[in-house]
Amino acid sequence: MIQAMRDAGSSLRDALEYSGSSWNLYYYERTPRIIPPDAFVVRKVEELIRERPSYGTRRAAAQLSRELGVPINRKRAQRIFRTLGYTEPAKTKKEIIRARDRVPKASSPYELWQTDLTYVPCGVDGWCYLFNVLDVFSREWAGKEFSPTATKDNAIVSVENALVSHKKFDPAPRLRADNGPQYTSRAFRESMEVFGLKLEHIMYRTPEQNGSIESFHRTLKKEYIWPYEFESFQDAERAIDAAFVDYNERRIHSSLGYLTPSEFLELWYADEGTDVDEQQEKVLNVR
Repeated sequence: MIQAMRDAGSSLRDALEYSGSSWNLYYYERTPRIIPPDAFVVRKVEELIRERPSYGTRRAAAQLSRELGVPINRKRAQRIFRTLGYTEPAKTKKEIIRARDRVPKASSPYELWQTDLTYVPCGVDGWCYLFNVLDVFSREWAGKEFSPTATKDNAIVSVENALVSHKKFDPAPRLRADNGPQYTSRAFRESMEVFGLKLEHIMYRTPEQNGSIESFHRTLKKEYIWPYEFESFQDAERAIDAAFVDYNERRIHSSLGYLTPSEFLELWYADEGTDVDEQQEKVLNVR
């Protein structure tokens, strides 16, 4: 407001008086804190957080005061936390689990799969269920099963379809699933053992641990389901079959260097005799 009045021709004195501001407020400039934290205390904070990852700044300050024999207040601990790039440590059980159990990353195709189901509105047939399997590394839609029912058998068939449509694995992929009744059932667990897959379950109420397939479902709905109003199960089934081909063969992915999953896999397996590290370097250059 002061600047606008000055642009209109008012003096600075008149502008300050009209706005109710003071000279000190107008000319005040906040100077950043330039005193670096003590390197010894920073190192002690790092050691403490590695040993006690659940500690917040208040508890960390109290523990450091005990160990060092000098008072360390909470604001000092907060500044050190910010310097180290630490967020405020988790306080609830759910947040501690999320911080501890990060999603493992895959280093090659068919190393880690994620599976889950999503709902599809099918007109006169109501809600139907799409069970999917996604390869985390290549973003390939590896397998699916679309059904009017949501049973453990549908979950098993989706994984079976993914295995049937791919070459023999060595070693077999790890499979991550949530804690839905289909994926925690005895039949599903025993089937994965027969298939030779190592089944992993994410922690309760932590969908980010299955984040790749959650992101895939958002893309699937936004591009292939929400734009259409399916009249029946058969109508949706035809669209999903077409989407399966389009997603893997024609839709480009930013995380793959704007290649399609099939192009990405073709590049990866262009020379099967190449060392895995060299393959990764080649693909990362494309990315």
